[in-house]
Amino acid sequence: MGESVKPVGELQVLGQSRVWPGIAIPGVILLVMIVVGALFDLFSWTALVFGAGWIIIAVQRSRNAVFADDLGLLVRDRKGLQRSYAWDEIERMGWVDLGMWGASLAVNPRGGPYDVPGPNASINVGHIWRPGRRRSVDPVPELLKTHGIKALFDQ
Repeated sequence: MGESVKPVGELQVLGQSRVWPGIAIPGVILLVMIVVGALFDLFSWTALVFGAGWIIIAVQRSRNAVFADDLGLLVRDRKGLQRSYAWDEIERMGWVDLGMWGASLAVNPRGGPYDVPGPNASINVGHIWRPGRRRSVDPVPELLKTHGIKALFDQ
């Protein structure tokens, strides 16, 4: 595992995991399944495995967050706080919705047309579980403008 890095300058939170919906919703479903199974002699192993898997993934990603500082992007996960990309290495950046699995910050790094990841192939640098409600002021557009980075789907 790599060492955790220290942020440089002001630290902004771009996205942070919310773990309680990821545990509460399948937890309630599993509880209802157990009660229904006990009362009506019905049991679904598939639903039980799916619910347990959902809870395990939510717990694993409970600390995930994406931050920005003066040098670039920082990603916090099980390994700690890691530096992802510096501002001058990023050509495009934006959030990609992954549906019920959360959201991911996608980055298109600078490089040649055939580089992977590169300007034509994005990489997901930070995955957060069930992002919280967006604040009234989203910091990403201001960061893009400040550092001269295009939004993910701009032409």
